[in-house]
Amino acid sequence: MHKIIVTFLLTLSVLALPGVALAQSAASSTKAPDGNISGVITVIQVANTRLVGFLLSTKDGELVEVAVHDATRFGLENAAGDRWESELGADPPETLVRITDQRERFAPVTVTVSDGVASAVVDREQGDLERNMGFLFAIYFVTWAGFFAYIFIVSRRQSDLAKEIDALKRQVVGSAG
Repeated sequence: MHKIIVTFLLTLSVLALPGVALAQSAASSTKAPDGNISGVITVIQVANTRLVGFLLSTKDGELVEVAVHDATRFGLENAAGDRWESELGADPPETLVRITDQRERFAPVTVTVSDGVASAVVDREQGDLERNMGFLFAIYFVTWAGFFAYIFIVSRRQSDLAKEIDALKRQVVGSAG
């Protein structure tokens, strides 16, 4: 039994090694492509107590290097849900505090990038709440309509059964007497 367990563990470890090698090779840093990138901030790059860039870990495990400049706009929320919007040049210390908070909470962000430089950093879009509420209302309405239709059908069948039972009672009483 001991040999079977050891053999199983060795086989499992050999099968897992290529996955580990692939994960390590995928973690290399690349320059950000133009467009929107969503992910989690993993490393913050600071020079003279000023934010100069950060590494973003995407859902594919890729690390993307993003630079920032004074015109980079930030729209971030803290853990309490308070929204903060500003440009890096307007308040560099607060920007560093807010971006550090995002990293520490592993809060996802969406970054708009052009030539490797971020023009905007915002909380990742969570979806259109108004549209989702419409779907919720529609499902709620359909569920209640289905419930009342079911109650109506069951009550109709119950009254039909009551009529049949009364008719059978009359037949039994009529044939016995």
